[in-house]
Amino acid sequence: MSLLLGSHVVLAENSLNALSQEALYKNWLTSRCIGKSTDSERTKQDAFRSASAYLELSKLPMDAFEQGEKLAEQYANKNSQGSVQGTYHTLDCLSLQSASEANVIFSRYSNQ
Repeated sequence: MSLLLGSHVVLAENSLNALSQEALYKNWLTSRCIGKSTDSERTKQDAFRSASAYLELSKLPMDAFEQGEKLAEQYANKNSQGSVQGTYHTLDCLSLQSASEANVIFSRYSNQ
């Protein structure tokens, strides 16, 4: 059983290695945001572990992540509304992938 489990971890790591630095950063942002916005402890821990995996593979300076942390917090606390009453935290967090603020931070630090 542990042999099977280990192969999944290696597989996930290999697929992460194929991601661009921009994708790693934006996935980190999204994971941090989801972890901050959920009331589920299980989902929170999963999102933060996922963010750690993206961070480990990134070549960006820590300043990019410090600024990104503030941005993830901002998006996690958005109060978006939709046609169905309720929260839209996942929608807000996923929108970080194309947020101009995320693009600015990535561009600033990827050229260093």
